[in-house]
Amino acid sequence: MLLSVENNNFICINADSAELERIRKFVLEFAEKFGFDDITANKIVLAVDEVCTNLIKHSYKYDSSREICLQILTDNNQFSVLILDDGASFNPSSDTSLDMNDYLNNYRRGGLGLHIINLVMDKIQYIPRSGDFPQNRLILTKYIK
Repeated sequence: MLLSVENNNFICINADSAELERIRKFVLEFAEKFGFDDITANKIVLAVDEVCTNLIKHSYKYDSSREICLQILTDNNQFSVLILDDGASFNPSSDTSLDMNDYLNNYRRGGLGLHIINLVMDKIQYIPRSGDFPQNRLILTKYIK
């Protein structure tokens, strides 16, 4: 079972790009407290930022009245970020088909977020909302070495 770092390990933001800075600071603070070096902590922040940005753009279509919530969970060498949303269900770990050669050869822009998330995080769990739980749950986990 995952244990929370502190009582203040939970944050909710409006689905507004201007709110992403709060998420980045929140995750960075906990990642550094947990013991990750600066590079790893910032990679975790990048992965979480990508998820939240995708939720704002694609799931919520910039509707700032919607909400995204995060909770930091830890257990021994495991650091996890639980992301809660009530948008359309989409499992980010299901889209791993990016061909980097094709991407670079065709000068594509954007679309690397899911690839980054899958590269940075050690484990990705997705639980779509159901009758028992009204929010989608995405758990991004990184192990400290």
